[in-house]
Amino acid sequence: MSKITVVAKVVAKSDAVDTVKAELLKMIAPTRQEQGCIEYGV
Repeated sequence: MSKITVVAKVVAKSDAVDTVKAELLKMIAPTRQEQGCIEYGV
């Protein structure tokens, strides 16, 4: 399997920063459990 690195920049509206951050943090655990996931961070 090839290694792929993905870097993303998420820009939230000022009134949605906390909501967006919470949603991204909720994705950490399930994403890290995916086969082949080496690292996932926010």
